[in-house]
Amino acid sequence: MKIITICLCILLISCTSEPLNVRYYLLHTPQKKVDTKSDVAKPIVVVQSLKIADYLRQSNLVLQVDEYELHYSRQDVWAEELGSSFYNALLQDLNTNSQRNYVASSSPEAIGAATTINIKLEHFHATDASTVVSSGRYWLSVNDLKTAKNKVLATSSHSFYFESQLKQDGYSHAVEKLRTLVVNLANQIEKDIAALPNN
Repeated sequence: MKIITICLCILLISCTSEPLNVRYYLLHTPQKKVDTKSDVAKPIVVVQSLKIADYLRQSNLVLQVDEYELHYSRQDVWAEELGSSFYNALLQDLNTNSQRNYVASSSPEAIGAATTINIKLEHFHATDASTVVSSGRYWLSVNDLKTAKNKVLATSSHSFYFESQLKQDGYSHAVEKLRTLVVNLANQIEKDIAALPNN
């Protein structure tokens, strides 16, 4: 009798639990137009690797449900590590219609950089108030290329906060809106670099 009861319990549990339908999201997607050479007349700017807040260092998409409470989606996840995806999307956006060549720190062109960017991403998620937010800080350093040691002449610190309203439900729309916040950051960085001395 005990064996029959255990078997029935297992059968009931297996019937009620559906398989999890996981959806994967990309923040950085390839562009149709591929530029294989950079304009040597443009000044070079190095984008250092991105630092992100600890709570963003996992694959699950985040929803802020209260001022101090976060919900991690079990079935909506980033297809690649968020820091890497955000970095690639930002680099792509910075080079779109720009007056400068933005390169990764690992690029051979980085040695001739007049300016360096360091970025810390503190928030990048949806909220229960039907918005998406992105915030953090970045530092711009102007390098003296005339000296062999490539001395830093000046460093400026800038904070950013972007928010966009969601018009639809679902993480797919939230990711689409989060992507526009990366474009906003690229535009702000470009303006701040243009305002630096010797730029």
